[in-house]
Amino acid sequence: ENGLTGDASSVDISTKDNLENLVKIGNNLLNKPVSRVNLETGEFEEVMEEGTNKNALI
Repeated sequence: ENGLTGDASSVDISTKDNLENLVKIGNNLLNKPVSRVNLETGEFEEVMEEGTNKNALI
């Protein structure tokens, strides 16, 4: 998941629903494995020894 779509991608829509949706998106990203972009393919690849994004930030 490397991009936001719809209202979530807008910086000027601060409705309660949109902000709650952004929290859900953020929490989902925190629980995903750490990934990096392969510069040769442009694809995101999981970094096995790094764990989740949440663990990498602690």
